[in-house]
Amino acid sequence: MRLLDRLGLAPSPSVAPPVERAPVYGRAPVGYSADLSRILALPRRDLATAYSETDVEALEAQLRAPPGPCGCVAMSPPRTCPTRLRRVQAQALLEASRVGGILGPIGTGHGKELTTFLMPMVMPSCRVAVLFIPANLLPQFEAEWGYYGAHWRLPNLAGGRWFRAGLPVLHVVTYNKLSNQEATDLLERIRPDLVILNEAHNLKDPRSARTGRFLRYFEKHPRTRLVALSGTFASKSIKDYAHLSRLALGEGSPLPLAHHVVEEWGTALDPGKVVAPPGAMDRLCEPGEHVREGFQRRRNATRGVVATEESALDKQLIIRPRYPGPVPAQLLALIEFAHAGERPDGEQFQEQLQAVACARQLSAGFYHRWRYPRGEPPELIEQWFARRKAWNKEVWEELKGKRREHLDSPGLLTKAAIRAHMTPPYEGDKPVWHAGTWSEWSEIHNAVQPEPQAVWMSDFLVMDAAEWARSRVGIVWVEYPEMGERIAKAAGVPFYGGGKTASEAILRETGSRTVVASIKAHSTGKNLQQFSRNLVVTPPSDGATWEQFLARTHRPGQQAPSVEVDVCIHTQDYFKAFATARERAQFIQQTEGQPQKLLP
Repeated sequence: MRLLDRLGLAPSPSVAPPVERAPVYGRAPVGYSADLSRILALPRRDLATAYSETDVEALEAQLRAPPGPCGCVAMSPPRTCPTRLRRVQAQALLEASRVGGILGPIGTGHGKELTTFLMPMVMPSCRVAVLFIPANLLPQFEAEWGYYGAHWRLPNLAGGRWFRAGLPVLHVVTYNKLSNQEATDLLERIRPDLVILNEAHNLKDPRSARTGRFLRYFEKHPRTRLVALSGTFASKSIKDYAHLSRLALGEGSPLPLAHHVVEEWGTALDPGKVVAPPGAMDRLCEPGEHVREGFQRRRNATRGVVATEESALDKQLIIRPRYPGPVPAQLLALIEFAHAGERPDGEQFQEQLQAVACARQLSAGFYHRWRYPRGEPPELIEQWFARRKAWNKEVWEELKGKRREHLDSPGLLTKAAIRAHMTPPYEGDKPVWHAGTWSEWSEIHNAVQPEPQAVWMSDFLVMDAAEWARSRVGIVWVEYPEMGERIAKAAGVPFYGGGKTASEAILRETGSRTVVASIKAHSTGKNLQQFSRNLVVTPPSDGATWEQFLARTHRPGQQAPSVEVDVCIHTQDYFKAFATARERAQFIQQTEGQPQKLLP
């Protein structure tokens, strides 16, 4: 019997809309605050009427490159010449020049890329700018820079072949590079007066090294302008981007500036089983309006906020469940054991997250474990993990404090601990860290060298995905590289995982054969509209992730009459993941105003 039958949910040809559950109020109502008073007093504007057609034409005339030859028609596939700005692109550029910063919740397919290229050209007195992009977008950036550069006046590209006096210099940096140990003072070395974030949600976690370095630069240089663009700023909470709104718009931010007020508003706005009544936040709403919708409407009416509230593609998106045959009974039993805290090989989990991760893997037919090819004795392995745990805990506690250059990542803290325990004592200019657990950990950290291993229990899902891949043309989306490789081998099609080579290769696909693609590596930024069918083998639970990878094929330029998506929800874990994703998508749609592809 299928899992949905056991749950009392009969399968249907299309996925039912999420059920709007009545909120369970288990917290105190949101109180009145100075932040709320400030936000209510912010002037409102209607972006649709803020700029005339004359304003747009003048902007285009200012930015348009002199007429000359281009290779648009010779591109594969041929592309039309981008001689006009889209309305939202012009609005963002005009608003940035007027306000000095942008918070841009702009949906996929609305042209954020060209907007980021032109931004230094319109920002008053811009000399040096930094554009941050995801690493997997570098190949596409290089192609798009030449495509747009034939028609628009772009800034000087740092490290480029040409330099035109009087124009700003644009440095392009990946978010991954900002995470590297060597990048602890990267922004200080570049000293930009404008920072542009494409896919700004990559800096949503202030606890990460990359976001900490970004925030530290703005603390030292508060006059730096910020343009932050993302199709989905908040995947789970308004806390994901309150700090970005503050840096971009300052006192004009439509989100609270005080951290404790952000936390309080989150109790009423963020998805959760137990929420707070809106309380004083009702002042943001019109009669009968949901607090999320009132918040979104007030945010989007604020100067400096440029938001899209419509889909970039008016074509049908069909999402339907797929049941890959009966799940082997042994696998279902192992999934239950995992939820009870035990891995198939008998290892006991220490955290609930480990159990959930293992159950998801088993839903795909395998699980991860450590193997020890050097044959270390169990007693040594146990001691190694205990000391590693103590060391990691101390590192984590240190990183929770105020981060400093050369001390803002686990790798840099390790180097600082080594310097602190040198004999003779270290006398250089780098900081030292007297970590209490370093001595014991340093004695043993090389004694055990575990390697991850995927243990396959069943190929039922691999075989089903391979059959789908052989019987039609589309993209098979997977979470785990091991599974992607296994499906690709069984179906005789390519697998594109992480790395620059894979990013370049998938962009060269013509849509004539099925491909298997990593969700993590290829769910953002890429134009894959040559495909119109998708199979999601391991459904994520994050609504923002769904919005991103669905937009790879459901985007402008799609020639098929509709885009089809089959979703494997054959176990309770995958069914719950999909349901959670839809709940989070509903939160995003209500607070961002951008229609979510996962919802009807």
